[in-house]
Amino acid sequence: MFNSNNNKKNRTTYSSSNWRTQIKQSQLVSEVSSILLQRHNWAPLLQTLNLSSKLTPTLFLQILHKTQHHPQISLTFFNWVKTHLGFKPDLKSQCHIIQIALGSDVPRPVEPILNFLIQSHPASIVADSMIRACKGNNFQCSALSSVIKSYSKKGLFMEGLEVFRKMRSHEFTPSISACNELLDALQRGNKLKLAWCFLGAMIRVGVDPDQFSWSLVAQILCKNGKFEKVVRLLEKGICSSEIYDLVIDFYSESGDFAAAFNRLEEMYNRKLVTSFCTYSSVLDGACKYNDRKVIERIMGMMIEKQILPRCQFSKNDLIIQKLCDLSKTHAAEMLFKKACGESIRLQDGTYVSMLKALSQVGRIHEAIKTYHMILKRGIVVNESCYYAFVNVLCKEDQSDDGYGLLVDIMKKGHNPCASQLPKYITSQCRERNWRKAEELLDLIIEKGLLPDSFSCCLLMEYYCFNRQMDKVVALHDKMEKVKACLDVTTYNMILDGLWRESKSEEAVRLFDYMRGLNLVNSASFTIMIRELCNMKELRKAMKIHDEMLNMGLKPDKGTYRRLISGFK
Repeated sequence: MFNSNNNKKNRTTYSSSNWRTQIKQSQLVSEVSSILLQRHNWAPLLQTLNLSSKLTPTLFLQILHKTQHHPQISLTFFNWVKTHLGFKPDLKSQCHIIQIALGSDVPRPVEPILNFLIQSHPASIVADSMIRACKGNNFQCSALSSVIKSYSKKGLFMEGLEVFRKMRSHEFTPSISACNELLDALQRGNKLKLAWCFLGAMIRVGVDPDQFSWSLVAQILCKNGKFEKVVRLLEKGICSSEIYDLVIDFYSESGDFAAAFNRLEEMYNRKLVTSFCTYSSVLDGACKYNDRKVIERIMGMMIEKQILPRCQFSKNDLIIQKLCDLSKTHAAEMLFKKACGESIRLQDGTYVSMLKALSQVGRIHEAIKTYHMILKRGIVVNESCYYAFVNVLCKEDQSDDGYGLLVDIMKKGHNPCASQLPKYITSQCRERNWRKAEELLDLIIEKGLLPDSFSCCLLMEYYCFNRQMDKVVALHDKMEKVKACLDVTTYNMILDGLWRESKSEEAVRLFDYMRGLNLVNSASFTIMIRELCNMKELRKAMKIHDEMLNMGLKPDKGTYRRLISGFK
């Protein structure tokens, strides 16, 4: 009876305390909201309320709800609590402030919040939270479309597709601009099949492609090698300056200048904008095929349209750099050589632009010549240019000159793409250029980088075949320092080679390393047991034998019978 009365009393006390807390919190929300909405200089007044100890994610969200019809105040308060109180808004609050801002005329300041949101949470969770935050208002589509845009601009097309899928399942229609951003991200990432699937999906949910959509479709068709379908788009009246630029570029690249000029004429007739990009495609093709008549004709047109100055050399650097940015390297090279031949001084940046552009399009010999000119003039090369150059050296060039430049640039601290260097080393091994492969692997390890396992295996096999076990040990010691490893087949070959060369200590140490990485199989144990038995180290052999059985790596019957005969 006493316990029952005591429990009732406790429940009443708790209920009363909880009720009081709710009233206080409700009063705080009202007080903060009123100050925000009624006072211009609200920050000093809020500081007197000691919000840092009272504000919770739930209360913060309630304040945002009360101020949501004044987006600028809501957004300023959101940023103020983060900066001055160290408060970290939760996912709901972040989604709500994004929804508030996007439903107003202040969308741009919300971009940092949106960027932080998509970096901190998986796409499905962001989409679900945004859908809940926007429930009951008209901003679901614009808020979710903005999320798709943010992912797409960063090249995160899979995440963008996930948000699109969520929108479709809730029967929301994304904006055409969001769909175009996502389609562009897919074509930039060369996910062409996925791009076609997405195009079909966006049309099925009721998004009609606009002019920019068709320009993206044309780019995808070109990447798919379906140029005739791009021409068909023009014939059907689906046209834009961007589509014409693609068509003119294709004709110019293949040397069909009559067709290129016909399409230029069509652009004039259709009153479409012709740009530097349009004319530079024809100029680049003409320079590639060394067609002097076409060069003079197109440059005359560019001067007439005031795309080129009448006195070319007055803006030589600007024009060459612009051509390099568009990867029109033949046209850039023509103007570059002309300037150099007439002793016209060019800016350092022009040399760097030439090197980068030539490297990016794979014109290796011209790139190497330009690099030698840069070295001679003592020009400083930026990281992105070095990156493009060393990548093309790895991909295209197998000459001694190219190899020497690659090593020299890497020693300066500039490394190629992680996937290109292993391919280059592997190609050196296959060409039996063992010294070059050796030097490059040493350089990689020296820099603390993880070497590619396959190229290391090839070099180790070469050493083992030539019984150069000291080199094997030396290279593996370096590999251990950067925690690199080989495959189990190569390790077994090395183990066998070390025992044959009577390097028992090195063999035991290597086996221990293999065990630590779980890179052992039945053959590894067989080699160790056999050789330890030959040395009459029967206790050690038996210990390894028991370990082999415990791991379930017992060899076939014949091998096992021969193996245990060593214990007799």
